[in-house]
Amino acid sequence: MTTLFFDKVGTATVGATIFFVLFILLCYAMFGMMSYRFKVIIMTGKELIVIKPFRLQYKRFKFDSIKSLKWDLWEIHRMPDFRKLNILTTSGDRLNISDLEFVNYDNLEKWLIENTNVELNLDWKRNVEVRQARYNRWINLVTIVIMFFFFFLFSTGHRGNNATLAIRIAIVIVTWRLLVQLIRYQKRIATSGRKKR
Repeated sequence: MTTLFFDKVGTATVGATIFFVLFILLCYAMFGMMSYRFKVIIMTGKELIVIKPFRLQYKRFKFDSIKSLKWDLWEIHRMPDFRKLNILTTSGDRLNISDLEFVNYDNLEKWLIENTNVELNLDWKRNVEVRQARYNRWINLVTIVIMFFFFFLFSTGHRGNNATLAIRIAIVIVTWRLLVQLIRYQKRIATSGRKKR
C-alpha cells in the first residue's frame, strides 16, 4: 500500500507546502551556484595559486605570465554593485575576483598591483570604485533605515525573550557594519571630488 505525500496535505496548507518546496529548491540552487564559483586563492612571493575544489581545478599564475589587470563592476539586477578584477594571462587563461567573493579583496588587489609588471589604468580603477560607492551608498542608507525600523519593532515586543535579544544584537551588528561601509563609500566619493578639481 503506497501513500502519497499530497494525500496528507489539506487545502489550507497547500500554499505553505509549495512555498516550502520552492524555498528548499532555491537553497539547493544557491548552494550549487556558490559551490561552482567557490575558489581559494593563495598568494606567494612569485605566483598566484587558484584552487577550485568543487570543480577539481588547480592553476598557478606566475607574475611574468599575467598580461593584464582590468577593473569592472559586477552588476547584479537591483542589487549592490561589486568591484571585479579580471586577470588575463599570456596563455589565455582568465580569472575573475570580486569583492563579493573575497573579504580581503582590497589586499589581494593591492598585492597584485605591486607584484605585476603590466601597464595599469589606475584612473579606470578609481572610476570603478567611485561608481560602486555612489550606487551602493544609497542601498546601504535604505538598508540602515530598514534595520532601525526592525530594531524598534523588536524592542517594543516581548521584553526578556532570548530570541528577541539575539535578533536585536544581530541587527545592531549588521547596522554597524553597514555604517562603516557607508563611511568608506562617502570617503571614496569625497576623494574623487577633490581629485577632479
